[in-house]
Amino acid sequence: MSLIKNVATVGGWTLAYRISSFVRDIAQSSILGAGMFADVFSLSFKFANILRKLFAEGAFNASFLPIFSNALKDKGHDEAQKIASQVLTWLVFLVSFVMIICLIFFRNIMHGYAAGIDPTTEKFDHLVTIGRICSPYIAASFLAALFGGILNTLNRYAMPAGAQLVLNLSVIAALFTGALWFPNTAYTMAWACFIGGVIQVAMLWINVKFCGFSIGFDLSPIKEEVKTFFKKLVSGAIGAGVWQINVIVDFMVLSFLPTGAVSYFYYTDHVNQFPIGILGIAFSTALLPPLTKAIHAKDNESAQKQMNLGLLFAFIFTLPAAVILISLAEPVTGAIYGRGNFGPEHVAAAAPALAAFAFGLPAYMVTKVFSTTFFAHKDTRTPLKGGIVSIVTNLLCILLLTPCMKHTGIALATSLSAWFNGIYLIAKLHTLGTVKVDTGTIGECFKQFAVSAVMFIVIIFANNYWATAHYLNGGMDRNIALLAVCGISIMVFMIIGKAFKMFTFLDEMKSMDKAEK
Repeated sequence: MSLIKNVATVGGWTLAYRISSFVRDIAQSSILGAGMFADVFSLSFKFANILRKLFAEGAFNASFLPIFSNALKDKGHDEAQKIASQVLTWLVFLVSFVMIICLIFFRNIMHGYAAGIDPTTEKFDHLVTIGRICSPYIAASFLAALFGGILNTLNRYAMPAGAQLVLNLSVIAALFTGALWFPNTAYTMAWACFIGGVIQVAMLWINVKFCGFSIGFDLSPIKEEVKTFFKKLVSGAIGAGVWQINVIVDFMVLSFLPTGAVSYFYYTDHVNQFPIGILGIAFSTALLPPLTKAIHAKDNESAQKQMNLGLLFAFIFTLPAAVILISLAEPVTGAIYGRGNFGPEHVAAAAPALAAFAFGLPAYMVTKVFSTTFFAHKDTRTPLKGGIVSIVTNLLCILLLTPCMKHTGIALATSLSAWFNGIYLIAKLHTLGTVKVDTGTIGECFKQFAVSAVMFIVIIFANNYWATAHYLNGGMDRNIALLAVCGISIMVFMIIGKAFKMFTFLDEMKSMDKAEK
C-alpha cells in the first residue's frame, strides 16, 4: 500500500472524525455555551481523552509496530500473536490499576489537575462526578491502541481511523437527548463517552479476530520484546505526545481563570486540531512503516527521501491552514460556534486564542515528521528530551504571557513550545547519521513560506477593502464572505505555487510509490 494511499485512507477517516467533532462542538457550544457545565465537561473530557492522544496517536504505534511487525516477519504468525497477547495481558493489569486509583482518589486527582477550582464549590463536585464517569475511557484508549496497532501493521488503516467516529456519534446523540434524569446534559455526554469507548474496543477486537489473530490473556514468562515495548512506551509517550502534555498543563492553569476561559480554549483548540488531526496523525501513522522498512534494509537514500518528501508534504497543507486561521480567526470562530448560548461576546473572547494556536501549526507538523524519523530508528530518547524542552518552554511562556493575555497567552505558549520542540529535533537530526534535511528541501520550504506570505497579504487586502463589513453583519452574510476570502486566498496559493513549481515533489512521491510496487 503506497504512502499517499495510506495517508489518504487514514486522513480520510480522520477527516470524517474531525467533521463529526465540529458537529459535536457546535452542538455543545450552542447548548452549554461557555458556562460552568461547559467548563466542567471540557476539563473532564480532556483528562480522559489525553491518554488516547498520547498512546493511540503516537507512542503506542511507534513502540508496538516495529516489535510486532518484525516478529510477524521473522518469527511467524504464532510468535507475533503471543507477543500481542502478552502486551494485552499486562495492559489490562496496568489499566485496571489506573482505574482503581481514579475511582478511589479521583477527588484528590481533580484537586491537583484543576487546582484553581475551589473544592468546596458545586462546580468542583460536578467536575469530580463527571470526571469519574468519563475516566473508564482511559482504559478503552489503551486497548483500542493495541488492536489498532495490530491492524495498522497488517495494512488495515481504515478501521482504526474510522473507529474514532463512534465516540463523537455517541456524544452527539447524548447532546440531542438532553439531560434525561441528570442535573445537566453534560452528565449524559459523560456517559456517552463511557459507552463509546466500549463500542470502539469491541469493533477493533472483532476486526483483529477476522484477520486471523486470537489475542487473549497470556501469563507465561514475559518475552524480551514485551519488556522492550513497555520501556519504549513510557519514554515515547512523552516525546511523541508532548503537545497533549502541554495542553494538560494549560488546562491546569486555565482552572485559575474566570469561568468561560476553559471553554474558549477547548473550542478553539479543537478548530486548530482539525488540520493537525487530518495530516499530523495520518502522516505519522502512514510514514512510520516505510521509514522503518527502509532503515531496517539499510537503504539510507530511500529513508532520507521519504523524510524530506514528508516534510514538504506536511508544510504544503499546514502553512495555508495556519495563515487562514491566524488572519480570519474571529469570522472562523463565529461561523463555527456563534449561535445559541455562544453569543458574539464569546466569539470575540475565543478568537484570539484560535490565532495563537494556529501560529504553532507548522511547528507541530515538523515535530510529527522528525519524531517519526527518530522512532523509525528506534530512538525514543531524543523525542523525550525534545518533549522536556517543550514542556519547560511552555511553563515559562505561560508565566510570562498569562497575566496580560489570559487564555490567549496560554494558547500562544503552547505554540511557542511546539516551535522549540521542532527546532530541537532538527538540531539533533545529525545524531542519527543516516538522514538529514537536504539543501533542496530547505529551498522548497522557504518557497512555501514565501507563497504563504503572499496568501496572507491577499487575505488582509480582501478584509480591509471588502469582507470586514460582511463579517460584522454575522449569519449567512458573514459565512459567504468568509468562504469567498478563503477560496480566493487558496486559489492565489495554488496559482503562484504552480508557477514556481512548488508542487513537483508530489510527482516524486508518486514515483517512489510506483517503485515500491
